[in-house]
Amino acid sequence: MSNTETTLRAEGVRRGARPSPAGLPAGTASAGGRQVLEARGLQKTYHKAQVAIPVLRGVDFRVEPGEFVAIVGQSGSGKSTLLHLLGTLDAPAAGEIWFDGQRIDNLPVRQRDRLRTNTFGMIFQFYHLLPELSTLENVLAPRMIASGVLSYWRARRKHQRDAAELLEKVGLGHRLKHRPRELSGGEMQRTAIARALVNRPSLLLADEPTGNLDHATGREIIRLLRTLNATEGLTIVMVTHDESIAAQADRIVRLVDGLVQAA
Repeated sequence: MSNTETTLRAEGVRRGARPSPAGLPAGTASAGGRQVLEARGLQKTYHKAQVAIPVLRGVDFRVEPGEFVAIVGQSGSGKSTLLHLLGTLDAPAAGEIWFDGQRIDNLPVRQRDRLRTNTFGMIFQFYHLLPELSTLENVLAPRMIASGVLSYWRARRKHQRDAAELLEKVGLGHRLKHRPRELSGGEMQRTAIARALVNRPSLLLADEPTGNLDHATGREIIRLLRTLNATEGLTIVMVTHDESIAAQADRIVRLVDGLVQAA
């Protein structure tokens, strides 16, 4: 077991069974503790010139709190499109998305922005780190956005401690002042994971999180996500093209021709 996994497991034991999502500190669990994510009849079509290209044709699926679900399928099957819809980065042509008892696909823009800032964490194949910022500053950026500049500045030492503790948990406590160009691919993805978790989300959406990494480093990232899920109760929905990576999840959802393939 790696030092990172040992640290995360120890944190989980100290907090007791099923700590708050992301475990950093108390999360945003609903009163009923039933933060179910559900897609109902999702459809999405793209247009290229005058040609309509249907991608999703009526997707239904459900993710329970604390699950780690992998979405797999061939290139063009709609995996990333589905994840972007779930994260409200795009809107479906038809169908509905529900989270924690509320429909979210039709929320006003500001409410969707708040949802992504405070409740959903997102990581991607490309890390999207700001090159001029240090590792610590990249992780702090969402906290500053969520808090507002004045509020953040008043509590900046606490925010910095929280971010540093989180980076320690993902194995980067020794890289706080390094710029992205000084990090390896695995370290940049760990930074992106820490950034996604800094506002204590209850749901993590991961789009090909190992797709830009070598096999060994990719396995390390999946072990980290698996450990966060197991010890912190973090719900994870992950898109991947790699069947061996998908096998690490609790459940696999397979997309074929824009539909969920029957089990």
